[in-house]
Amino acid sequence: MRLVKPGRSAAWTKDRIEALSTPEVRQLRDNAQRLSESEIVALCDEVIKSRPKTGAGKSVKVAAVKVPAKRPAAA
Repeated sequence: MRLVKPGRSAAWTKDRIEALSTPEVRQLRDNAQRLSESEIVALCDEVIKSRPKTGAGKSVKVAAVKVPAKRPAAA
């Protein structure tokens, strides 16, 4: 008979968190912080810091391309 349920943090390992996408890791971190699961928050922070910064949130300049107007067909 088990008197105490295993903690939520027992289900989350660093390897399991690393398999998640960055937005999923951030969501897990937010949820863990809300539930006061400091071990999971620390693991998520570790994983996020180890990932390269892609700059996906930065604006990208797109070059304008002029499309030539269609010329009327010769009859």
